[in-house]
Amino acid sequence: MRITARAWGKINLHLGVGPAREDGYHELVTVFQTIDLAETITLTTLEDELVEEGSVVKQLTVTGPRGVPTGPDNLAWRAVDALVERRRERDRTPLLAVDLHITKGIPVAGGMAGGSADAAAALRAVDAWIGPFGEETLLEVAAELGSDVPFCLLGGTKLGTGRGEQLVDMLSRGTYHWALVVSPKGLSTPEVFAKFDEMSLQSTMDVTPMSQALLDGSAGALAEVLENDLAPAALSLRPDLRKTQLAGLRAGALTTMVSGSGPTIALLCDDAQSARDVADALMEEGIGLSVHPATSPVPGPAKNRGAHIVSIESE
Repeated sequence: MRITARAWGKINLHLGVGPAREDGYHELVTVFQTIDLAETITLTTLEDELVEEGSVVKQLTVTGPRGVPTGPDNLAWRAVDALVERRRERDRTPLLAVDLHITKGIPVAGGMAGGSADAAAALRAVDAWIGPFGEETLLEVAAELGSDVPFCLLGGTKLGTGRGEQLVDMLSRGTYHWALVVSPKGLSTPEVFAKFDEMSLQSTMDVTPMSQALLDGSAGALAEVLENDLAPAALSLRPDLRKTQLAGLRAGALTTMVSGSGPTIALLCDDAQSARDVADALMEEGIGLSVHPATSPVPGPAKNRGAHIVSIESE
């Protein structure tokens, strides 16, 4: 059997960061929206190999950029193991071994939840293979895997609180166009949060302006309310990113922001053509490692706005 699943990347339209909690995480108020850059997971069962205990994953391969882990620490691998353990809690029947393949469509270490999308797609694939587990269980396991995995599982436009894993729907009437500038050098998320604490930066936890802008639906309204509390910390650690922001504005973007904890710079544009033009201009200037035009939120039926099954083939 070969099961293919897909999940989308994300952008944080609002990221409010509260003080650190006792568990070491920061309280977040964030507005997630899917972008049309995707990860694709293919799970292939090995019909002649049964596994009674331990990981069922035989190997993991990747098509795309270098630097993606291909061992048990990969989030997709961990997602498979986590659901398999849930299955074993109720049924100790041996399971077939599987191979996993990831086709990368989201830049690595770009703050757009590529690894989380891998995990979400893997959860859907395993659910189709040995489930159904039910949405509640999938979301519980997703939250255990990472703060962004529940959103990647569901997709759309959502308000996230807690670590970002507690989600409620938000109404969004617009379609937004971006040029996403990926930096050749990464930026450590823990370092950015530590810098945020060190700088004693103010928290922006009210999403009322963002909610109103999303109801308005225009790019101009959204440009006025984009907010990221981590941006000053990220730019303090990587002042070179300011040059990227300025170059994007010169090229015609409406506004610019640091995406999540960085280092990706998100440039909001008037329309799809403008996003392509901005991306082309920055590529010609040699700004960033790569520049990706993208659209948010991902259109289409609700069942395909989050992680979803693309195909199931019997060999």
